[in-house]
Amino acid sequence: MRKKIICSAVASLVIFTFPFHGYGKTLAGLVKEGNSAYNAEEYDKAVTAYDEALKESPDSPYAFFNKGAALYKKGDYAGAAEAFEKAALNSRDRQFEAKSRFNLGNTAYKEAEARKENDLQKALEGCSKSVSHYREALRLDPGLKEAAENMEMVRVVMKNILEEIQRQKEAGQKDREKKEQAEEKLKEIIREQENALEKNMKLEKEQAGKGGSSDLDKKIGELADEQKAIRDKTEALSKEWPKDEGQNNASDEVSASKHLENAAKEQDAAYGNLGQKNTKEAAKNQEEAIKELNEALDSQEKGSNNDGAGQDKKDQQDKQQGQQEQSSSDEDKKAGSDQAQAARANLSDDAQDILNDEKENRSQRKAIMLRGYKGVDKDW
Repeated sequence: MRKKIICSAVASLVIFTFPFHGYGKTLAGLVKEGNSAYNAEEYDKAVTAYDEALKESPDSPYAFFNKGAALYKKGDYAGAAEAFEKAALNSRDRQFEAKSRFNLGNTAYKEAEARKENDLQKALEGCSKSVSHYREALRLDPGLKEAAENMEMVRVVMKNILEEIQRQKEAGQKDREKKEQAEEKLKEIIREQENALEKNMKLEKEQAGKGGSSDLDKKIGELADEQKAIRDKTEALSKEWPKDEGQNNASDEVSASKHLENAAKEQDAAYGNLGQKNTKEAAKNQEEAIKELNEALDSQEKGSNNDGAGQDKKDQQDKQQGQQEQSSSDEDKKAGSDQAQAARANLSDDAQDILNDEKENRSQRKAIMLRGYKGVDKDW
């Protein structure tokens, strides 16, 4: 049975209640109002009440935590992450900070989950952030077993995402190969059609100069058969033209296919005119067919160039990410439980590299804490 991500550590998403010594009835009333609204699942009202409480005590980690919990329940994961981060930064209690980091892990995973359908790379990055938060929670509170369990499960999700990215990459490569093959066939058809037009123009001059003859009629008939074969190739290519599952170049590919259909119609008309020994009209049809074929080729090359530019950009991003992923793995050795270590063993090397990516982010976050940390004036 598939395990679910644990959404709170020892009910850490349940709002905190705390004493109000020295703060007066207004603040106590606001927090009580927020707690009551939260328990009644009126999360908008709860957030409003906690915001009012934060006006009275702007550095309260507990008020930020409760606000984050309400936003999380609303599905506002970006807002929840901001509130939990402030709760963690303002806390002087390691276990409380660990719970804040734990909930940051849950929030990052929820955001990643929402992106899996549209952007696997962003989903992977979100999972990586989630693992980082769980790891930090474990560092602060090694007894927070739910963080180790969640980290294990998110790593499995990451492995699945990586496999899907690889599958799509391989499918994309096959698609590009099909497009290249189709493009070569199209170029060959263009060459054949241009040769047929050249032959027809010579026959047209011969027909105008000498009039009809059995030898000339034979040549025109042979050209008609050749034109029919070119039409058949164009129709076949139109039917087998590769369609991209993505949306970026869909309009280009539909246009290319349409140009091929138009070319086949002109080629068929040329074949009919050649059958009637009307070389002049057949030449017009052939010229239009060449125009349509070239437009189909232009559409194909334009789509291929867009694909190549996108792939080059992605390759550059992967290279930059790979450079960032060379940071030390010492923290992995310190942070894991047996469960986390077992999950790590199941991941591919690529997955492990991506998991290491958050070390740089964590170092930056710690630097921010050192520069901007403000302890609360009074404990709740």
